[in-house]
Amino acid sequence: MAEETTNERVTLLRRMIGTDPRYWPYPIPRNLGAHLLEVEEGRAKIKVTVQADWLNPLKIMHGGIMVTLMDEMMGLCGYTLNQPHGYATINLTADYLASAKEGDILYVYGEIEKKGRQLIHAVSYIEHENGRKVAKATSNLLAFHPK
Repeated sequence: MAEETTNERVTLLRRMIGTDPRYWPYPIPRNLGAHLLEVEEGRAKIKVTVQADWLNPLKIMHGGIMVTLMDEMMGLCGYTLNQPHGYATINLTADYLASAKEGDILYVYGEIEKKGRQLIHAVSYIEHENGRKVAKATSNLLAFHPK
């Protein structure tokens, strides 16, 4: 059972748990069919099913889709910090540890490891249903104050 929170963004996201991904307000997770499973301040977890159009010529999941999922997850974790500004990725490092094929169910986790005034450091990883790690990414995100 999730802890009660006064964090408006976490509360909003928790209402989305179990809903159809077509109703996500943001297009990338919506288009990737991301099912939100868990959310806390600074942490989240989604589930996706590998689609045929995510495959590279080797018929395994394209690394760019993996990185997109992990980048989105780290950005989502930044959103849960409930700051008056957003965060923009300024670097991202990814390691591919295993492959995934069409129809595989994958879990994407994310967590803010360190939060500063202007910079946050995040980590995300993807794993198969059986717990085998597929990929890991780390990123630094900078507070973004639109002009």
